[in-house]
Amino acid sequence: MTERTLRGVIPPMVTPFKDDESIDHEAFVQELEFLLQFDIDGLSIGGSTGEGAVLDDAELVELIRLAQAENRRRLPIVAGVIRNSTRDAVRLAGLVCEAGADALLVTPPFYYGGSPQGNRDFYRAIAQEIDRPLLIYNVVPDNRIAPEDMLALADVPQIVGVKQVGASELAAMTSLDKKRRGSDPRPDVRRTLSVFSACDDMLYPTYVSGACGSIAAINTAVPGLCVEQWRAFERGDHETAAAIHRRLHFVFRSYFRRPFPGRIKQVLQLLGRSVGRARQPIDMPDTAETEQMRALLRQAGLIP
Repeated sequence: MTERTLRGVIPPMVTPFKDDESIDHEAFVQELEFLLQFDIDGLSIGGSTGEGAVLDDAELVELIRLAQAENRRRLPIVAGVIRNSTRDAVRLAGLVCEAGADALLVTPPFYYGGSPQGNRDFYRAIAQEIDRPLLIYNVVPDNRIAPEDMLALADVPQIVGVKQVGASELAAMTSLDKKRRGSDPRPDVRRTLSVFSACDDMLYPTYVSGACGSIAAINTAVPGLCVEQWRAFERGDHETAAAIHRRLHFVFRSYFRRPFPGRIKQVLQLLGRSVGRARQPIDMPDTAETEQMRALLRQAGLIP
């Protein structure tokens, strides 16, 4: 597998839990089968949408194995690695690669934050231990990877790109990467870094800005619409892509509040998909919030 196989619409799966908070494997497979009905380009497991920060190593390994066993289309499976120390991240990266992950999506350390040098050391240490593509998940508010720091890692073969939060930062990332490739003749830095959009409310604008696709919760909520939008963009049908963007805005508004995992699961429930509740202490929307969410999904034309 190379970075070229990582592009397009990659839904980040939720992790269904039973009432005792153990993983509901049957519901996980049902959700995977639902997503595979659409022309998606991969699946992300154990990221933010999948509550990866509250999954232990064994649980994530189990989900990766289960997903690959059911992955009849042989789509790339991207495993989330959300850990606060280099030691723990390296260990988990190795375990999920052994379990069959095709690529990794790794957040910077989030509890204590980090420095540019510390972040570079963190990602280089993980990359040295794996033989799979690695995407940086640039989501941690107090430990953002600046575009310049991202480009400083372009010489690490395993690091193929970034999942970027923030439309302006994404535009800066793609612009600087293009400039880098034009000014440095060395083969190891002339390759394009993949910049995936994690801007749920701005997918279409970020595609125009140079994103190679998206790994965003909205892909999981409405995979059909997101695939249709991406394919329209790829063929230059900007009218269709923009029209879908306006519908997706209502979907985004329905779940983009704290606590996020409970809200995205409630959206899926409202759309007829059984995915359980969030792992405690994350709570679920109350009755009034659920009715507001229902109204927004109705405005998007998704429920009667």
